[in-house]
Amino acid sequence: MLGIVVAFSLSACGIKAPPKPPAPPQVLVKRIGNYIYIKPVGNEKLKVKGFSYENGIFFKKDKSSACFEIKGAESSSLYCVPPAIEKRPIVLKAYRKFRIHLELSGFKRFRLYKHIPGKPFNPFQESVVVGKKAVLPPDFSAFCYAITGLENGIESLPEEICFRQQKPPTPKTPQNVNFMVYKDKIYIYWEPNEDSGYTIGYLVYKNGKLLTKKPIHSNVFVDKLPKGFTVYDIQAVGEYNTKSKPAELQITLKALKQALGL
Repeated sequence: MLGIVVAFSLSACGIKAPPKPPAPPQVLVKRIGNYIYIKPVGNEKLKVKGFSYENGIFFKKDKSSACFEIKGAESSSLYCVPPAIEKRPIVLKAYRKFRIHLELSGFKRFRLYKHIPGKPFNPFQESVVVGKKAVLPPDFSAFCYAITGLENGIESLPEEICFRQQKPPTPKTPQNVNFMVYKDKIYIYWEPNEDSGYTIGYLVYKNGKLLTKKPIHSNVFVDKLPKGFTVYDIQAVGEYNTKSKPAELQITLKALKQALGL
């Protein structure tokens, strides 16, 4: 009750509560090696003395500990960053065997920035944090990783590794294709060929005509019982739409009659 009375009295006397201070500029700040990066969050126009500006990012080369003022339209704020980590990650192994394999040293954790060869990475782009050993998704395009070491919330000088464009692996041809007959259906079956997981499905052809619009994940295909000589082809399909050589199964009228017990 007292609070209500006091509030009424202040209002009656024309006294207003002090205005809230404006919010500080909304930014992301990063130190990567010898560079400090600042990215505005939102559309507010900012000023940062001593920094260059390009492609929406303020940046400055400075390896020492530094403090700087970021000025917005209605407020400003002081930010400080620690000195640079003047060492780079050590790349012990980096190779592509379907997936990307990395073995790193020099830090406990690392950040990977994937980028196009010949173009710098964006310090605020999507990145991946890994340990000393990492197995990454396959990518057969030409690309680079800028790798930084993580220590006390900042990132080291980046080390770069690049991979050339490579043709995706082709699945191996299915093997031991055979058939059985049950009632008015024919069951075509085969064994997957071991190829380290390159195969994601199979296409089935009958007398040269594709029967499966999309790769099937089963190694059995059921069809209507053919009435005469028929050729089935089974083709393995890889993750990058690469296809194996077809495995052929020729079914003669004699073989059909034997399967039917005639």
